[in-house]
Amino acid sequence: MSKILAGLLFGVMILYSGCAYKVGQKFRSLPGGYQRLSIPVFKNKSMEPGAEAILTQALKEEFFRSTVLKVVSDNEAEVRLEGQIEALRYDPTSTVIESDQKNQLPTGTVLTSSYIMNVILNVKLVKTATAEVLWQSQFSSSRQMSASQVTYAGINSVNPIYNQNAKRIVLESVAYELSNQIHNNLTENF
Repeated sequence: MSKILAGLLFGVMILYSGCAYKVGQKFRSLPGGYQRLSIPVFKNKSMEPGAEAILTQALKEEFFRSTVLKVVSDNEAEVRLEGQIEALRYDPTSTVIESDQKNQLPTGTVLTSSYIMNVILNVKLVKTATAEVLWQSQFSSSRQMSASQVTYAGINSVNPIYNQNAKRIVLESVAYELSNQIHNNLTENF
């Protein structure tokens, strides 16, 4: 009898162990208990074109996956999650090159070896009927990005396709991290 009870208990534990994300979502909600949310394209005050589309899409995907509420068009939504990219900077980290026969660069040449991408985002939850701000917060994240490597004298340009692709990959990574932070901060403890 105890083996049957132990087997049954084990089966129930296995059943619930695969549902941790869903069970945890049960206790999450938006301020005011709203169920329908719209997420319009973020405003972009940075000089990085297209960053607003990447950040908006990442946030929409985060809410689609979580099932805390339904993401709908603006005219169907009870609340709207508005965002604005305040800053998106690339801060260089440099390396001073000592001259030798291999690199053929002048002594004291300074090359940027990597960048730190810094993103600052303001987000607010607005009631669509009244434009009342229900919640707002600022989020930031940083990621390192390798620079194109220039190693020979006479080479005065680098691959622009590499630079654009590297920026996009790092920005997507930052966008998913920020989206997770926004979702969790917005839906916890309400």
